[in-house]
Amino acid sequence: MVKDILIIGCGPTGLYAWKMAVDLGLTGTIVEAKSTYGGQVMSMYPEKYIYNFPAIPKIIGKDAMHSMFDAVNKDISKIDLLFNKSVKQIKAIQPLEEIQLYENWFEVEFDDKSKEVYKRILISDGIGTFKPIPLCEKEYENIFYNVNDLRLLKDKNIIVFGGGDSAVDWANELVEIASSVTIIHRRDEFRAKPGNLEKAISSGVKILKSYEFVNITKEENNKALSIEVKRVDDQNSLHLDFDYIIVQFGQSIQKDIHKNLEIEINRVNKFLVNYNMETSVKGIYAAGDCCWYETKIRNLLSGFYEAMHSVFNIEKTVHQRKILNNGW
Repeated sequence: MVKDILIIGCGPTGLYAWKMAVDLGLTGTIVEAKSTYGGQVMSMYPEKYIYNFPAIPKIIGKDAMHSMFDAVNKDISKIDLLFNKSVKQIKAIQPLEEIQLYENWFEVEFDDKSKEVYKRILISDGIGTFKPIPLCEKEYENIFYNVNDLRLLKDKNIIVFGGGDSAVDWANELVEIASSVTIIHRRDEFRAKPGNLEKAISSGVKILKSYEFVNITKEENNKALSIEVKRVDDQNSLHLDFDYIIVQFGQSIQKDIHKNLEIEINRVNKFLVNYNMETSVKGIYAAGDCCWYETKIRNLLSGFYEAMHSVFNIEKTVHQRKILNNGW
């Protein structure tokens, strides 16, 4: 049976694409390589607040993803969701009907060796498989790269490493419950929004600029208890005791870019898309963190728009519309 759409990835962008595809009457599959939905939000920031959803002052990341999942009409006769399943190969084939309309259909082989044919594909697999950049080689029980339970940090002395929005956001959230919060950044300038940084400073977060991690100076029972940091410019050192460290250096990324299709990418392996969110391969679309265009803004809301735009254009082709569905 030929299906209308394959959505690859069930992060925030994929979740919204899934909802729109079902609402517009498309048939197909959404596959997710992990065992759950929500992508980077669930993997890295489940307890972090999201502040940029319209009409919602703030919402915890995992709650937002659960709400998005609950909002989808899960009629498997339309679009089926498959976890722990990934795409092994995509092969462009000649359509069995309306050749002038489609140009390409796609035979997709999955990692379980099953094969399906789809009229259109939307890639929304985010930044790919990622692993947090570590603070040090050894793993310690109290050095976190994501936080799954804020209760552990109540009334504790916390150090946050990093200079981006994620580091400062964590500091702003933790200062309300922790005994103390210190941000350590190796540069003098922060990438975080100035307003967020000002909020952190006014809330009592201590800022150590131009300092970098040297080593763990004290540990016990697989817990780090003290670290040495040094100033980048004059090499003067500080020794800091703490209860927990949160590291926000970003992630190292590996991405399957489906090389056999020769989809055009930029220098950081993002799929280049046109104004319809279509890649250089006719019939394959991309949305969210995996794609790039000249005015691209990396933001959850941008991903939702790109998902909607992609699905509208796919639905227009599949249902042979002359104009886009408004989606209302």
